[in-house]
Parts: sequence; structure tokens; C-alpha cells
Amino acid sequence: MERWHPVSVLSDIGRGEVVGVRVEGHEIVLWREDVPGATVHAWEDRCPHRGMRLSFGFVRDGALGCLYHGWQFGGTARCRLIPAHPNVRVPAAIQVRAYAVREQAGLAWVSLEGAEDFPAGLSGQWSRVMPVRSVHVAVGVALLRHALGMPADETMIWCGPVGLAVHAPVAGHAILHVVRAHGPGLSASALSHWAERLRDGVESGSDTAPIMEELAMGARP
Repeated sequence: MERWHPVSVLSDIGRGEVVGVRVEGHEIVLWREDVPGATVHAWEDRCPHRGMRLSFGFVRDGALGCLYHGWQFGGTARCRLIPAHPNVRVPAAIQVRAYAVREQAGLAWVSLEGAEDFPAGLSGQWSRVMPVRSVHVAVGVALLRHALGMPADETMIWCGPVGLAVHAPVAGHAILHVVRAHGPGLSASALSHWAERLRDGVESGSDTAPIMEELAMGARP
């Protein structure tokens, strides 16, 4: 089944920055080129040379460099430079596996299966959305969905101007992503603390209904 996974809030992937994430056990590196208006790239988090995690690497001159031997990969995921052999023409076959990625609703979305059609309506009625934070929750994604009142076939819901999205990094764990539309309602700081309280409630097995009601009341525009 072709699916899009919300893997990170966009504020965690700044210009020239590199971030490692997991989606259902798959290790993925997210990065942006160090130029104005750069978009997010999503690749397999493994250098084809020695298997080093590219998320340990660096961005330089519009390319992602591996920390181990400095091999550099441009935005097309092809290797463009091998520092030990700078005058050698790099074979086109040396490249990193790239995944489809979209920036929508304050989040980076990745498809592991190469989905082409991005679901409509993920930004709800809001045209301007601000990332708040991502929170790791040490329970299975099904329990987090239940606490949020999120249907099993959805990955994001809206409570007024507040967007809540989830994905499973590995079995038995979940990531909650929180975004909010510009305008009146709970501040980013208040939403960050709310997310922590929800996490603590879900992990402890407490009744999270009052916490969700708190969000519903405070998030009204």
C-alpha cells in the first residue's frame, strides 16, 4: 500500500541541516542544501561506500557529505566527489536510494513505496501552518491514535487550528508531531507543554480524555 508518513516538523530541518529519522524500522536521512529556498531531500541513511549513516554527515556546497570518507552526494542522490580520488570521474551508478518527500502542513512527509499522489486536505482549512515540535512516545502507534481519537486510516487530524500527526519509527514506539495555524489560540510554548502531558498520560496508561479536552478548549480560534 502506498502511504505518506509524517516524519518530522519542518523547523527541525533547517537550511544546511541534516536529520536522521526512522519510519517503520527504515532509517532515513533528511537534509536541505545550504542555499536559500532549498527543499528537503529524503534518502536511505546509508553511504553506499562503507555503510556509514549519512545523518552523521555534513552539508557543503549543495551536497551531503559522508563523515567517514567525505564522499559527496548532490541533490539528485548521485555521488559527485570522492575526495581520495578528486580527478576520477565518479560512475553514475554510485548513488543513494532516494524517497519521495513533500513539505506540507508544517511537516516533512515521506513515501517509502514511491507514492505519487499526495493526499489532499492535509493542511485542513489553514493556509499558513507553523511547526511546533515532535515528541517521542514509548507506546505503540495504535495506543497513541486511540488517545488522539484518530482513525486507523488517517495520519493527521485537526483540532481547530492545531494539527496532530503520528508515525511509527519502530515497533512499540510512536512519534507525535504538533503544528498550529497562524492566528489566535494556544501558543507554541503552551502546545509543547501540552504534548508532554499527553505523552506522559499515554505512557502511564492514564485517562487522557481531560488532556484532549484541554486542547479542544484552548485551541479554539
